[in-house]
Amino acid sequence: MTTLLSLIGEQPIPNLLPIRALEPDENILVYTRTTEKVARRLRKLISGHDDLKDDLCVLPYNFEQALQVMNERLANVPDVLFNLTGGTKMMALAAYALATQRQAEFIYFESEKHKAIMYRYGYKAGGVPHRKARQELPPLITAADYLNAHLPGFRETGFSTDDRGNLTSGGLFEKAVYQALVRRFEDVLAGVKPEGVADQIEIDLVIRCDNQVGIAEVKLGGGDSGKRGLDQLKMAGGREYLGTYTTQFMIVARKQLSRKIEKLAHERGVNVIYVPEYQDGRPLSRQIADKLARAIRQKLCPQSR
Repeated sequence: MTTLLSLIGEQPIPNLLPIRALEPDENILVYTRTTEKVARRLRKLISGHDDLKDDLCVLPYNFEQALQVMNERLANVPDVLFNLTGGTKMMALAAYALATQRQAEFIYFESEKHKAIMYRYGYKAGGVPHRKARQELPPLITAADYLNAHLPGFRETGFSTDDRGNLTSGGLFEKAVYQALVRRFEDVLAGVKPEGVADQIEIDLVIRCDNQVGIAEVKLGGGDSGKRGLDQLKMAGGREYLGTYTTQFMIVARKQLSRKIEKLAHERGVNVIYVPEYQDGRPLSRQIADKLARAIRQKLCPQSR
């Protein structure tokens, strides 16, 4: 019976993906008061409930306390694997010290640069740690998993409509982009509204490729729509919502954004993609849809086939 002990930080995916990949018999989440909400969302994805009674709350910067709490919890657990990716540095040092004491294997997850790679470490003779394996993880989550790992919940509301429920001109463009992408990516959600933020945030599209997720604002261009879209992306991609590893896109029809907006998008790490061939209310041609999908894939998951 294998137990996986995971250190919980602000970013949930470096814990969720190894859990999905390793499928341990038991998961123990080590969290702080600051990361309790993250731990509860992970626990719900793992177990179907958010009860943390069997998990561990530690002080974020107290090495001795974290070591003691983990050691006591694992005293009668023979087969433990440690995920050292998350948590604070003191939590990671305490977990590493305990893993070394027990000569237990540990893992580290790489999630930067659009990668999902898990490194596994063991011990040579004399207790010297060494890397045993490097595994690039296959797709293990859905777009909904990704959102639920970061948010208290969400609703998918579709495309923009007027007061009578008819699609607006912007909504028609959103629909055209959605129809192009839903055939070319594993997962695309339209009109995502996170729970718990009133109407402050609405994400036009959420796109998944392998284990990578991007969010997109879809705008006709002109006026101040570009600035509003950037503000939505900035808020949705903030640390308290979807986090800094979420790739951000602005998909714009026909009209060029101002140089000021383009500069601001570049400074914020937003990828601007133009679709000048779009015609009001019409689906994108196969050629244009392929071109749009390639541009998104190049930024979201360049290593994906």
